[in-house]
Amino acid sequence: MTIPSRDLPRVVWRRILRELRARTAPRTPRRIEIGASVQEIAAQLPEREAPRFFAMLPEHAALIAQFFPAARAQTLDEAEAILAHRFDLLGSGPVEMGERIDWHTDFKHDHTWPLEHHTRLTLTAPGGGFDVKVPWELSRFHHGLRLGQAYLYTLDERYARELVAQITDWVEANPVEFGVNWAGPMDVAIRAVNWVWAVFMILHSEAATPDFLALWLTSLREHGDYLIKNLEDGWPRTNHLIANLVGLAYLGILFPEFPQAARWREVGLGRLWQELERQVNPDGMDYEASTSYHRLVTEMALSVAALCAINEIDVPGPALARLSAMVDVIAAYMQPDGTAPVIGDADDGRLHPLSVHPDPTCAVLDHRHLLALGSLVLEREAGDWAGYADPRRRGWAIAAGDEWQDAFWFFSQDAAARFVDTLAQTTPRPPDCPADGWVEARPGVRLRASALSPRPISRADVSESRGFEASGLYVLRHGDCQLTLVAGGVGQDGAGGHAHNDTLSFTLCAYRRTFLVDPGTYVYTSQPAARNLFRATASHNTLQVSGAEINPLPAELFRLPGEAQVTLHRWIVQPTFDLVDASHNGYARLEPGAIHRRQVWFDKQHSLWLLHDHLEPADAGDEGREVAVTLWFHFAPLFARLDAAHNAVRTEEIDGPNLALLPLGRFPLQADLVSGWVSPRYGVRRQAPVAKFTGRVKLPADLVLLLYPQPGEVDLDAARAAGREALARMRQTLTPIYRGGD
Repeated sequence: MTIPSRDLPRVVWRRILRELRARTAPRTPRRIEIGASVQEIAAQLPEREAPRFFAMLPEHAALIAQFFPAARAQTLDEAEAILAHRFDLLGSGPVEMGERIDWHTDFKHDHTWPLEHHTRLTLTAPGGGFDVKVPWELSRFHHGLRLGQAYLYTLDERYARELVAQITDWVEANPVEFGVNWAGPMDVAIRAVNWVWAVFMILHSEAATPDFLALWLTSLREHGDYLIKNLEDGWPRTNHLIANLVGLAYLGILFPEFPQAARWREVGLGRLWQELERQVNPDGMDYEASTSYHRLVTEMALSVAALCAINEIDVPGPALARLSAMVDVIAAYMQPDGTAPVIGDADDGRLHPLSVHPDPTCAVLDHRHLLALGSLVLEREAGDWAGYADPRRRGWAIAAGDEWQDAFWFFSQDAAARFVDTLAQTTPRPPDCPADGWVEARPGVRLRASALSPRPISRADVSESRGFEASGLYVLRHGDCQLTLVAGGVGQDGAGGHAHNDTLSFTLCAYRRTFLVDPGTYVYTSQPAARNLFRATASHNTLQVSGAEINPLPAELFRLPGEAQVTLHRWIVQPTFDLVDASHNGYARLEPGAIHRRQVWFDKQHSLWLLHDHLEPADAGDEGREVAVTLWFHFAPLFARLDAAHNAVRTEEIDGPNLALLPLGRFPLQADLVSGWVSPRYGVRRQAPVAKFTGRVKLPADLVLLLYPQPGEVDLDAARAAGREALARMRQTLTPIYRGGD
């Protein structure tokens, strides 16, 4: 891995320090010591007025339950499972952890780490076999939020006692710097943030005794001391460093009584805003080439910005602008069915998952909660009141749909006011309803008919095609149809730690059904072969030449050198059509070499796409030589059928919309339908159909394929006729740049 010269001195120094710490680290853990000053802070904490935290009161939980009654029931169900020490982590399925939780074990693979100094632990093995993410995920204490929320909903002390017992047990079982749960600074930071949220939720319970609060505060101080000494600021800079800084910002802002709090706050806030400038591209997308990590980084930065708002701490203008652009990216890529396209790695990482969903896949793929929170944090009049914001201006509140739970936990009254404002502008007024009548805008929420807009706004009114050229992400959208194409680099300053070989790949959603997907990630280090399978070229909706990878896959599981250079030739957005036209030279190294150019034409009037793939010889002397070609198309878990008579593949879902993949003109590739995998969330994979078109072509070559969605059953004869008409319009509009055959 080539480290940029500007980063080399710091990286080398960090490695020296790490080695020195490993050699001089203590052999035995020390007991936690609670000082008299911490006891005093603990006694005063429940009545302290400043610094401020978000209002964690039963009245606010009742307001959330009024707007989201199903959320309350779901929260209590999850909390009961936690009381029984039953956890479902990273695809494990429900697992009983026993009377005392083992915090040091990957229970999915029955691997336990010893209680040694974290610098002496082996976290991964070349052949896999275990996953350090399992104990890390458990010790992030996301489940503590459910216990705290359940307490606020019910005031049942069982939930508060369980949270206190688990934190107390964790502190005893994980002495500072010892054990696997001190081996990842990112996880230390996320645990600190979740402990803060969860304990503030039960702060006025009987279980939150001064003795417990003193223990908790002392451990939080150890978390802060650890983070300031172990910042993950090597190369490449990633979401890990941002998490470290978020942890420091939380601790520095909320606990000024700690001796190091001022430094934590200064480093946490100052460097966090700097890292947004460094790690987020000018167009607003996180530079790690992953929508999942974009969601995580946005969530972390928004959370700190919200904490700053209620404590009247200024956030620099450039940071606010960059954060607004990040929320804009989410608003743009969210699909009509309420899911995000999976691009790059996806390990389901979150800072604080405050919302609950009955479907865990929905919790992973729905990023709209950040649109609602972004509306409150970034369209805010003052620290103590968000005020009114026109939902049309940025469209975030409208695009958020019903995903307002997170926003309510941050600012319950503000969120309720803005959500009602949004409902008033998006709910149709029944024609036979009198002005003084009531209309149910959503379960549990009724509005006066006179308050409803005569021309309600829809998501389509605030959504449009968007191109993010610095990141190489292009969204072709109209109404309920969206195609999202990847035409960028591997990210992370060229390290590609979370990138896939997905150049010129795309996802497709039409009529609120996702048809073509990126299969996801599945796992990281526990199964190296599976890790590489899911990030390989053949696992993406792109063109493959001679079975080769677009970028060669190295032995390192978190590196993908960006050898393929991507060129954007044209990006056009018009009222009746969109066009994205890009190429890459990843196959130029082959013999014979080829340049792959892909044009995607979106006919907005007829809701269809044309895919034109052009292969040009990388060397003029290779003209006329043959290469093997495969076009890959990965479906969501739907029923699909091969139609040999038309050399086509189509879905045949009985209920709702369908999609046909139909070649047009001279098309020398043969269609086939095979079984593949889709990973909707980390650790889970499901079988799904994969269409592939394979054959040999002479360079140069042109291939044209129609992507034809319909609200119901697809008529292939009608599809072919529509495709030919669209192809004629495409040629007429794009001549002379179009070079496809008949």
